[in-house]
Amino acid sequence: LSLVLTKAVYFIEDMFEKLPIHWMWWPAIGGFAVGIIGYYQPNTLGVGYDNITNVLSGNVTLTLLLTLSLFKFLSWAIALGSGTSGGTLAPLLTIGGACGAIIGSFILGLFPNAQISLSMAALIGMSAMFAGASRAYLTSIAFALEATMQSEALLPLLGACTASYLVSFFFMENTIMTEKIARRGIYTPDAYEPDILRKIKVAEVFSNKPHRFHFQTSLKAIKDYLRTSSSSDTHILVTDHDGNYHGMVAFAQLYAHADENVSVTSIVNKQGSTIYSNESLSKAVEQMSEQEEELLPVLSPEDQKVVGVLTYKDVLKAYNANIRASKEAGINLSLKRQRLRMMIRGRNFYKTKNPL
Repeated sequence: LSLVLTKAVYFIEDMFEKLPIHWMWWPAIGGFAVGIIGYYQPNTLGVGYDNITNVLSGNVTLTLLLTLSLFKFLSWAIALGSGTSGGTLAPLLTIGGACGAIIGSFILGLFPNAQISLSMAALIGMSAMFAGASRAYLTSIAFALEATMQSEALLPLLGACTASYLVSFFFMENTIMTEKIARRGIYTPDAYEPDILRKIKVAEVFSNKPHRFHFQTSLKAIKDYLRTSSSSDTHILVTDHDGNYHGMVAFAQLYAHADENVSVTSIVNKQGSTIYSNESLSKAVEQMSEQEEELLPVLSPEDQKVVGVLTYKDVLKAYNANIRASKEAGINLSLKRQRLRMMIRGRNFYKTKNPL
C-alpha cells in the first residue's frame, strides 16, 4: 500500500504538470478538490491526530475506516500533488492505521475465532505504511512501541515492517520524501557513505622531497640545478635558513623571468595557502578547490616549518589505494549496502527483465 500511495502522489503531480495553465493555479485547484472532499467527509480535514487516536482505540466503525483509507488518501494525494504545503507523517499514519484495521476486520470476518485485536492491526498497519513509504525501518518500529507501550506487538511489527520495507526497496527507486529531490537531478543516496579523504591525514601521503631553495638564491642557480634534475615537480618552495616557508614559484614563472641574476624572492608567490601535516585530505582538497591550486606546501604543526608538498596526484593516489584496500579486505564502506548487496542485484535484475 505504501508503494501505491507514493506512486499515486507523484502521478497526480505529473498530471498537474501537464495542465495548460501556470503552476501558481495548481494549489488553488488542489485546494478546491480537497475542500469538496472535506465538505462531504469532514473527517478527512485537519492534521488527523484525532483520527489516529480513534483508530488505535479500535472503537471506530467500518464506514469511518473506509472513509479514512480512501478519501483521506485522495485528499492528501491531491494536496501534495498540486504543490500545496503539507506533511507526510500524520496522513501516512492515519491511512496506514485505517487500512490495518480494515484488514483485521476482514480476517475476523473470515475467521471469527482468530485472536486479532483491531487496535493491534491498526498499529501494525500504521507502522508498516510508514516503513514502506519512508524506508525508516527501525524508526517505524520504535515509534509504534514507544507511542503505545505494547511490547507484545514487537514480533508482528518486525514482520510487517520488514515486508513493507523490502517491497518498497525492490519496487521504488526513491522514497516518498526523496522522490521530488531526485526528480530535480539531485543524488539521494540510500545509505551512509563515509568520506574516505576525511580519515586520511596529509602526513600519510605528502612528498617530503620537494625542490627547496633559500630565498636569496639566484634564478640562474635554480635553473642550473633544475636542468640536472629528473623530478616531475612543477613548483619550487622558497624558505629561509631555518626552513620557514616564504612562498612558492611555478616553473613557468621561473623560466619566463629574463633576468637570471635576481634572487628568487623577487618573484615568489606569498599569497598561496598552506596545509598542516596533521590535517585531513578532505581539508586539503577543499583548499585546493577554493584557491584553484594543484598543490599545497605542507607545514609542521609544531614549528610551522616546511616539511613537504601535497599535490592533487597524491590525493588521487591515496584515494584509489584506500578503495582497492577496502575491496581486497572485503570491507564495505556502507554497512547497509553490504547487507543489502544481494537485494540490490535482485532489484536491478527485476528492472532489466521488467522495464517500466
